[in-house]
Amino acid sequence: MSVPIEQNELAPETTFWRPLRHFNLYRATLALSLLVLFQQKIFHGFLNQPDRQLFLIVNIAFLASSLFYLYAEFHRKLAFTTQVIAANISDILLIVLLMHFSGGVSSGLGMLLIVNIAATGTFLHRRESHFFAALASTGVLVEQTYNLLNNIGNSSDYSNAGILGMVFFATSLLASILSRQLRESTELAEARAADLISLEKLNDDIIQSMRTGILVVDEIGRIRLANDSAESLLGNIPMQNNPRLADVLPNLQQRYNEWLADPRMHHKPIRQQQGLPDIQPGFRPLDNNQGNTLIFLEDATQLNQRFQQMKLASLGRLTASIAHEIRNPLSAINHAAQLLGESDMNTADKKLTHIINTQVQRLDKIIQNVLQLSRQEPSQLDMIELLPWLEKFREEFCSAQSLNDQQFEITATPADIRILFNTSYLHQVLNNLCGNAITHHNKALADIRVRLHAFHDEQHQPCMDIIDNGPGVASDLVEQIFDPFYTTSPKGTGLGLFITKEIIESNRARIRYFPVTGGGSCFRIYFLEAAPTELALH
Repeated sequence: MSVPIEQNELAPETTFWRPLRHFNLYRATLALSLLVLFQQKIFHGFLNQPDRQLFLIVNIAFLASSLFYLYAEFHRKLAFTTQVIAANISDILLIVLLMHFSGGVSSGLGMLLIVNIAATGTFLHRRESHFFAALASTGVLVEQTYNLLNNIGNSSDYSNAGILGMVFFATSLLASILSRQLRESTELAEARAADLISLEKLNDDIIQSMRTGILVVDEIGRIRLANDSAESLLGNIPMQNNPRLADVLPNLQQRYNEWLADPRMHHKPIRQQQGLPDIQPGFRPLDNNQGNTLIFLEDATQLNQRFQQMKLASLGRLTASIAHEIRNPLSAINHAAQLLGESDMNTADKKLTHIINTQVQRLDKIIQNVLQLSRQEPSQLDMIELLPWLEKFREEFCSAQSLNDQQFEITATPADIRILFNTSYLHQVLNNLCGNAITHHNKALADIRVRLHAFHDEQHQPCMDIIDNGPGVASDLVEQIFDPFYTTSPKGTGLGLFITKEIIESNRARIRYFPVTGGGSCFRIYFLEAAPTELALH
């Protein structure tokens, strides 16, 4: 159902103001043309006994009226409906007068009213347009009646006037029907256009709000679209100027090229520098015949956390069912070995019982570590002032390991670094890492050096390096040191660094290993920084 123009200001504003301007231009052109033709003598031959002086006056009035309404439309001086009604009433009056002063119906000027009737049928509703058709017909009949009463013209012009009136009503009806269909089509088109705009905006909001990074790359490797998550994962690099993928992250460009060569290959996470998260890429071609590719970027740390949570859940169920079954025979073996060690045995037998006790203790430690890992719960993050906390930790650690303060150095730049981490878990992590510096050292205890250095990286993320002067890790083993049950020591369980990494990532932090020039190891932890609101809460 169409909406009345008076009740829908948007419809004439967007649909009919321009046609009204065209109609006003037509009226002005018509009035000017009649004025020019009036100056030509040949034009007078088409008119029936014209009253030249009065015809000229009315013609000038018609031109002035057209120019006035053209100005009113251009500057929106009057409401749309008011302009249509006023302009058509004045046109009907002036054209009827032009017809009268040019000899009546026989002059043919009454046909000009058909355009006005069609215009009212287009701009207004059927009821209003029929009113103007009746008004024009009445004007023509009144003019014809006046001519007959004054012995101007003949009675046969009445039939022409009647036919002209019928044409007016037919034009009004046809214009109203076509106008209604035009309004409905226009409203439907505008509604669909609004829906498309709304849907496009909704899609854009969804893409920008996704936690997964989204990149669209064309066939030459230029980034055409990137959402906020992608920019954040790549270090907040601006993407507005459509940079090349190779300039943003060369390793990702290399993976993209590998995917183009073999779309079925599985991609490992891409390690980024400067404290940025590792990213897991995924590729999918877009079916738009333009060679575009959709690249998904996931935070590999979060993916690994979800994987580890599922793994830990399975591990927890497994360890809960077998822990007692393993510990009971271990306890019996250990007790029997202790009894044997107390009996009279030769040196070789005592050495064997010592091996039994050592390996039983190692198995029991493995069980404890696995149970600890499987029972690990989500961490409650605490706000920690790092430097005072580290000084307290150094005092406890040095006392337990018989180290002096010169062997355990602490620095922080700046001194007021504050992080978010569970306090008890941070103590366990540093105890494991610093303990490894002693356990895996190849020097005397007095020669051991451990240094903890806290700082902000280039991304202003708080970090801490745990550096020792031990033998370090061979370059071909770096990728394996965080794997479970991997160890190079016959006394180790292979779970220490694995558990440390799991604890760190459960606290929304990350750990990396860096070799130290001249020997030694450096484990760097990237923390979450405590925001001002979090500081206020604590």
